[in-house]
Amino acid sequence: MRNIFISLIFIFTLHISAKAQQLPLYSQYVENGFLLNPAMAGSRIYTPVRLTIRQQWAGIDGAPETQALSIHRNFGDRCSTCDAVGNPLARRTNQKGVGMGAYIFNDKNAAFSRTGIQLSYAYHLELNRQYYGKRGTRLSFGLGGVFYQYKFDHNYYPPGDPLNTGADLVSYIPDANFGIYLYNDKYFIGTSIAHLFESSVKMGDAGFKNDIMLRHYYFTAGYTFNINNQVALEPSAIVRRTIDSENYIDLTAKLYVRSFWLALSYRSNEQFVGMLGVNFAKYYLGYSYDYYSNNLLAQNSNGTHEITFGINLDVPKTMIRDIMRRNRNEAAKTRRKIRQKKTNNFMFF
Repeated sequence: MRNIFISLIFIFTLHISAKAQQLPLYSQYVENGFLLNPAMAGSRIYTPVRLTIRQQWAGIDGAPETQALSIHRNFGDRCSTCDAVGNPLARRTNQKGVGMGAYIFNDKNAAFSRTGIQLSYAYHLELNRQYYGKRGTRLSFGLGGVFYQYKFDHNYYPPGDPLNTGADLVSYIPDANFGIYLYNDKYFIGTSIAHLFESSVKMGDAGFKNDIMLRHYYFTAGYTFNINNQVALEPSAIVRRTIDSENYIDLTAKLYVRSFWLALSYRSNEQFVGMLGVNFAKYYLGYSYDYYSNNLLAQNSNGTHEITFGINLDVPKTMIRDIMRRNRNEAAKTRRKIRQKKTNNFMFF
């Protein structure tokens, strides 16, 4: 009986959310914003490769799950003498010129799945030049072409169920995304629109014919406070909405300590997200856990988990040398302090 009750809640939740959010939700939007904004293609000094895996409401049959693999690169001027300040591998930088990127994705929600690819092109304008060691501000415009397969899996429902059509229903849909991104070392501001064409999903007469993929609007902003060479604080926010939905807002505070970072987000509808991660040389690992305080379905699950694996290609050698030298110096300081403490403990005169 409990499983039937949870299933009924799940179906009702899907019906409500389908009218509001048709695209996957990402908690680590700061670390891989390229998934939401094509204008971010080429906005980093290096070439980031990211694999994001998200499992929502783990333990509930048919709950949303998402996988995305992305890469983007700048083909314009590249910085070769950038300083390693705070958490350098997470920084925006002084790129300009042409950026290109791509990502493949798979988003499954009960019997429905959306699998496809996006190819993105961005052009970065230099608003002011680098001077006196300060990096300039860049403004980029990006356009992404999307092609995906929308599929209904009839095997999700048992034989005899009215929704079991006897065969999978498939629709192939082209679409496009557009974005604008303003950034420098201190702050970033971005806005983007997904599903520009508002394409129709035509999948027969199974009760979901000619559904419209609504336009999704995103707005992101953040600012980095460099406390010292080892510590930085970055507050940020993202606003998501469609024409038919209210605003969904995430407010995030992220703390960088050397190569590690911690973050806490508050999301609309009393949702909280805890995050942590590490950058080691050119490698990246991030994890987040979503907690829903007012969602009965989520409380009956094993939680919502998101993990991101990454590798940063084309990282300037000067950055890597600076990072490794800084880590060695910090480790040496720690060893000296330990030796000094042990010595002091045995000084009786």
